[in-house]
Amino acid sequence: MNIALTGITGLVGSHLIKRLSEEGKNHKVKALIREDSIVDHLKPYEEVDYIIGGLEDKESLAKLVEDADVVIHLAHFPGPVQTADELVRVNVDGTFDLLEASKKAKVKQFVAMSACAVFGEVLPGVDESNPLDENHPVRPSSLYGAIKSSIESFSHSYFKGRAFDVTILRPVTIYGVRPAIDKSEWFQTVDFLATNYNVDLKGSTKYVSVDAVCQAIENVLGNKDAAGKIYHLVDGHIHNLDLGKMIAETIESFGEAEGIMGDKGVPMSNQAAKDLGVEFKGQEAIVEYIKLLHKLQTEYGGERSVQTW
Repeated sequence: MNIALTGITGLVGSHLIKRLSEEGKNHKVKALIREDSIVDHLKPYEEVDYIIGGLEDKESLAKLVEDADVVIHLAHFPGPVQTADELVRVNVDGTFDLLEASKKAKVKQFVAMSACAVFGEVLPGVDESNPLDENHPVRPSSLYGAIKSSIESFSHSYFKGRAFDVTILRPVTIYGVRPAIDKSEWFQTVDFLATNYNVDLKGSTKYVSVDAVCQAIENVLGNKDAAGKIYHLVDGHIHNLDLGKMIAETIESFGEAEGIMGDKGVPMSNQAAKDLGVEFKGQEAIVEYIKLLHKLQTEYGGERSVQTW
């Protein structure tokens, strides 16, 4: 399968390319990268055809999608400036340009990475017996959520116009080892507790592993049953105080996790993703992730340069 990929230098992209490059999968991948991207972690993937450019560069988008069967759109431009107009222009207009280029290139499928931030307001009646699912109205309350909602709407319009099949994925907070590993989810908490400091924690988190997200992407590739569908990628919910205690116990820290419990969290359904074949491994997978972060922290100590990870 010929795959065009944006966001290869990010968390999901860096894990996905490893899976797509496994022996026997026979994928040909083209990936969009910026000229100043840190790509040390991509050196093992010599077969990838890298296209220098960005979402704001129509010429590079056309090169990216040429001869592609599937476009996997993971990229989200964070800025260096992060002004509202720039974020909207690059992400929304850039995605529209990518959709247009994909239509002209006659791709067969477009997979868009959205986020559960599209839900800013949850309607009454959502509870454990009636969890928030993919049919709940989208009413974002943040710029990020509004950008993702706009991208969903544009993508869906191309599906309705029969340009190509579209599948949208909505993950919650994704945990996994990032190329810059000190930026990985919960790394700082592990780092503090590993050096026996106490940590003060509050709030709560809905979580999903990067492995589950990549599995969802692979399961929708070329899957006609996934056309026009949205999938919530959510494994569970954990209070950050409980998470800190789990970290302290896992790495046998003399430090303590202190603080206050977070909100209960809005119940969310992941049944559609389960029906797709995505495996959610719960808190056992979090424990294994904590062990890995601790191993990396122990091996590399205070080093935080991506070149050493």
